[in-house]
Amino acid sequence: MRTHRWTTLGGRGGDAAHHDRPADPPHHVRGGHLRGGHLRRGHRRAARHERGLPPRDAKDTGPATCLLRAGTGGGDQPLPRVTAGRGPLTAGDLQEAYRLPADWLGGGQSVAVVTPYDNPAAGDELAEYRKANGMPPRATPTSRASRRSTSAAATHRPPRAPAWAVHSSVGLQLAAAACPNCKLLLVQADDPSLDSMAAAVDQAAAQGATAVVPMWGVAEYDGQNALAAHFDHAPTTVVAPSGQGFNNGGRQILPAAYPSVIAVGGTQLYRDSATTRGWNESVWRDTASGCSMYGTRPAWQPAGACGSRRTVADVAAVGSADTPVQVYSTSLGGWGTAAGTPVAAAFIAGVYGLAGTDSSTPAGRRLYASAQYLNDITAGSNGACGGGKICTAARGYDGPSGMGTPNGTGAF
Repeated sequence: MRTHRWTTLGGRGGDAAHHDRPADPPHHVRGGHLRGGHLRRGHRRAARHERGLPPRDAKDTGPATCLLRAGTGGGDQPLPRVTAGRGPLTAGDLQEAYRLPADWLGGGQSVAVVTPYDNPAAGDELAEYRKANGMPPRATPTSRASRRSTSAAATHRPPRAPAWAVHSSVGLQLAAAACPNCKLLLVQADDPSLDSMAAAVDQAAAQGATAVVPMWGVAEYDGQNALAAHFDHAPTTVVAPSGQGFNNGGRQILPAAYPSVIAVGGTQLYRDSATTRGWNESVWRDTASGCSMYGTRPAWQPAGACGSRRTVADVAAVGSADTPVQVYSTSLGGWGTAAGTPVAAAFIAGVYGLAGTDSSTPAGRRLYASAQYLNDITAGSNGACGGGKICTAARGYDGPSGMGTPNGTGAF
């Protein structure tokens, strides 16, 4: 029997913590945190990052947060299902569970995945994933975003960081799982700071992406609205992971907390022949929800417990460590599994690419007006809030799963 090594991506400075253990569900692994702010460029910056030291020129913009969990152990073969129907979930599983017409939509659309640092193996890893999941091969252009200038982005190569490299692998593969026919673009930021993320999102939108997904987050901070415009590029839809855990000490994760961004929560998803849908889906206990400390509520979102403030999340997809997805990454030694709200966010970005909606109506307004095209999640919670919708699944809108999960592409 093959053994899995479960890996927590992140920790202080982004180093991965490795634990040898038998093939138990990876919910024992917890996400870590990375020091945020501006990081020095070049090899000195990478060295400080890998040693866990804070950046020399950091701004008080909240810590950059790694939200991805990964399991290793498959090597050169996809991992078998640990429990029938519970994962690791393949691209075909996800397309079936969310009723996505992936074979005949998405042509001419593009999805951009934004990650910090360089991953030169991302294209080859995506090719391996596509081959194993029966998708035709496609090239994956890589673009580099620099805060210095547009011309600098073309020549500047960020340093490598293996723990962050998994984020680009997972992001591209989950976007492809939702939209095999979409063109995929990897935009590599200088570092994990919010302003580097903003520059990368700007570049992705400028290159015509239908949807853009940053694969990490930064804690909310006073003054965050100064960068809000960089995450509002309609008709390009910016999608982001909601974070990890209920309330997060009163601060949500950026860019998910920005009103213009589609915040994506995580669910637990597995086959269940006793249900009409054929799948059972509930709120993942470690997904995020809560009230933004500084963001205002968009007009299309119910006020609820947050009043005039923004509520996280808007929509959801599978992200639970108990029902992980199949991924391929050389940083994991080959085939492995992934979980966390970045998994859900990358998949939802792919759904937006698949839908290919060309509309001046904000993506959030379309989403909240399309409950009939979503699976309403009514079971599970991610915290204690007296049964309130801010942390407990309920009919209609709730914090952990937003309006629900995709049921086709009509809401996107």
